Amino acid sequence: MGFRLDEVPLILVTIMSDTLSAPALASTADHLMAAKMFSLAACVMLFYDILITMGDEVERIWMRSYTHMTILWVLNRYISPLGYIVIIVSFHDPWSKSVCDRYVLFPEALKVVTSFTIGVIFILRLYAIYYRSLTVAVSGGILLAAELAIKIWSFTDGTSLNLPEGLVGCILVGRTHIRFAFTWIAELAFDSIIFFATVYRVFQYNRLRHGTGETLLDRILHDGVLYFAVIFIANLVTVLIFMLAPPDIKAINASFSTLITTLMASRLILNLREHSEMRSCRLE
Repeated sequence: MGFRLDEVPLILVTIMSDTLSAPALASTADHLMAAKMFSLAACVMLFYDILITMGDEVERIWMRSYTHMTILWVLNRYISPLGYIVIIVSFHDPWSKSVCDRYVLFPEALKVVTSFTIGVIFILRLYAIYYRSLTVAVSGGILLAAELAIKIWSFTDGTSLNLPEGLVGCILVGRTHIRFAFTWIAELAFDSIIFFATVYRVFQYNRLRHGTGETLLDRILHDGVLYFAVIFIANLVTVLIFMLAPPDIKAINASFSTLITTLMASRLILNLREHSEMRSCRLE
């Protein structure tokens, strides 16, 4: 009797031997199927969002002059979905051990690229609302470098999982569970610092300004609160599941936390562009 292990990115499952009992194999198969469906749903969510916001993307990104933000947009918007196509293939296709060993760190390497891109976007955002403060830019860069260094240190502890006969999939496992969890803990810390720096600056500005009506900084704060709440909760749930759940579903939320981050960052850029256009129209 055979079981198939499908697309469960970054599943940190420990299989104690190649001769598991039938009930244990059945339980593992059920857990992995649940993780498979959740990962697939996260991918569909991102592709659906790309589809329904394509009109806004064309109008607010591609019909404007190309800048450094255009490059960051492309990296954030399309690297994750394209990368996850490869990840899905890796969990369906029975790759050889040598091929899997060469590829197995790819999902977390992809996460480092997306984290770098989103981090740069938010540092530039913070740099702008602090009136192009070099101190803010340098401090943000140091924080981002620290986050990426911790992520790299964390996922380089990974290796490919030796699956029992009948199970198929190239799966990244952590030799040390606590060390692997720091890939999400580092992101939580970076996002928290950026968020509270944004809140401080907006409140500082609002104490000094006069007049009514929503300003660009108000929009930045509103979107920042929404982004922070969604991403913080997603990453916190990932860490808690990873630390407390049974071994074969520890990273069930990993795909969602990665892809929702990409989605929310794209929405932030589009919303900011929309607000800028509305202000320009009112001034004309």
